[in-house]
Amino acid sequence: MMAESDNTADATRRLNVKKQTLDDAYAIPANFLEIDVVNPMTTIAAGKKRYTDYEVRMRTNLPVFKVKESSVRRRYSDFEWLRNELERDSKVGRFCFVCVCT
Repeated sequence: MMAESDNTADATRRLNVKKQTLDDAYAIPANFLEIDVVNPMTTIAAGKKRYTDYEVRMRTNLPVFKVKESSVRRRYSDFEWLRNELERDSKVGRFCFVCVCT
């Protein structure tokens, strides 16, 4: 019984890692992908129908992307479509998008 307890302790012991400095904590990461959803605009179309669209900004340094910065406008319904697609193929369950507009 003692050997099993020792194995568990070894398996859950933290790795010895270098202490993070403030410079490390606030430096630009080696690889990053930033996506911001900002600048909502509500438009009243013909027939007094309203819709809201948002600016989606992407910035990255990942080599897989040819374009390092881009910006597009998308309607809320596009986000609903994305959520439905993610949920359809997900084993996790329901997705929640949080939009903090600035």
